[in-house]
Amino acid sequence: MRGFPFFRKGRPGNRAAFSVALCLVLGPPPASATEGPVVGLDHIPIAVTDLDTAAARFRALGFALKPGSAHANGIRNQHVKFPDGTELELITAPAATDALTADYRRLLAVGDAPAFLALYAPDHDALTAMLASLAPSFQRDGGMVSFPEGDPLHFLFFGHRNKSPTDQPAHFAHANGSQSLIGVWLASDDASVPPLLAGLGGVRGTGDACTPICTPHPQWRFAQGTVTLLPADRQRLPGRPIIGAVIRVANFDQALTVAKAAVPNPVIRHTIEGDSVLVPPEATAGLWLELRAVRP
Repeated sequence: MRGFPFFRKGRPGNRAAFSVALCLVLGPPPASATEGPVVGLDHIPIAVTDLDTAAARFRALGFALKPGSAHANGIRNQHVKFPDGTELELITAPAATDALTADYRRLLAVGDAPAFLALYAPDHDALTAMLASLAPSFQRDGGMVSFPEGDPLHFLFFGHRNKSPTDQPAHFAHANGSQSLIGVWLASDDASVPPLLAGLGGVRGTGDACTPICTPHPQWRFAQGTVTLLPADRQRLPGRPIIGAVIRVANFDQALTVAKAAVPNPVIRHTIEGDSVLVPPEATAGLWLELRAVRP
């Protein structure tokens, strides 16, 4: 995350009534992923103005949160962690004290929403060798591979997943049954994104994203997650391409019960990939959350 300087990047809205919808999507199963430097998803840092309010929203949705450690630059964060090392990170920067916090202050001036997307690339030597031809503007600083401010790919970086020795079973005991971050929705018209995802090992196919209407879009499948690409006009805030996340849950009924207690009339989906509950951005911190009980 960019909340941890060595690995990571890390307005709450009013809850609104949400119409019940049912989407039936029966399509072919997605293709299998090929080998590449990216294995799957790492985490999504979500920039929030009021960390305590955002954390309360996620707790109401059934997530357990792990408080972040103190940062010398003033960054504060809380983590929604999963046993495989994937996570959602709520992060705020009260003041611009260095380049990272200045970046977050710029984003927060627009509003609360995901700030960055980290993909999981265990071997950074193999990653940078691939990026040299795919996206040569990348920069490597110790354990961090990212893109400079002003680059169209600045929203993207690469991590090793953060499995901390201080993680406890309680940090993974999500009341909604959440188990892993398995998908992300990007809204971008940047022509460099599709060849980059393919070059990193993603297999092109088609997948749905619901905002809230469910429509098919190009999707790249990695061994441990998917990236679905929507048009840029689906961005809720300008310049914020990460608009949604898919979380695998253990049990659909459990996730639905918890979501109903926090969100009036959440959207329900039944597809070939699983049964899902869709939570709108007004109830999170500016992103769509699909809680999916994956079919075998």
